[in-house]
Amino acid sequence: MSTLVADWQARSATTRFDPRPPTTRVARSLQLVRFLPSDSAPWLPSLMWHLNALEKSGQNIPGVGDLTIAPPTADRIRRLLTIVPGEDLPEPTLAPFSGGGLALTWNIGQRELTFTAYPDHNDFVFIRTDDNDEPADDGILRLEETNRLSEVLTAFLTNPAR
Repeated sequence: MSTLVADWQARSATTRFDPRPPTTRVARSLQLVRFLPSDSAPWLPSLMWHLNALEKSGQNIPGVGDLTIAPPTADRIRRLLTIVPGEDLPEPTLAPFSGGGLALTWNIGQRELTFTAYPDHNDFVFIRTDDNDEPADDGILRLEETNRLSEVLTAFLTNPAR
């Protein structure tokens, strides 16, 4: 799968994989419905680039595990990022794990919010911890559950011990 990158300075769109992290671009997966301007979340173009790189460079390491990210798993993370209001969130980290899963984690101080995508699942497992690293909320979330997603994000940004 390739990523469609629209270069606003050249006023053209091309389908390609650029090995350099993007700067002033709009990131979009071919399966996504809407564009995400990079100014909505300054970290978004770089994160999309890293996600694409992880997807293309994943490998099966003997003794460690299969860290290959399946395209559907990466696409679920991309779709999550299209509905998350990124301008209020710090830059997240991506962590592949054995079996083809991928975790997306935000940290604010000692608080943490992680969404985990597993291969062959259409939902996310999430956990939100408070300032004492104690679980404050967790569960399974589908992308269609936008109200619940909004509640989880609001609680993470405003009230860690809710």
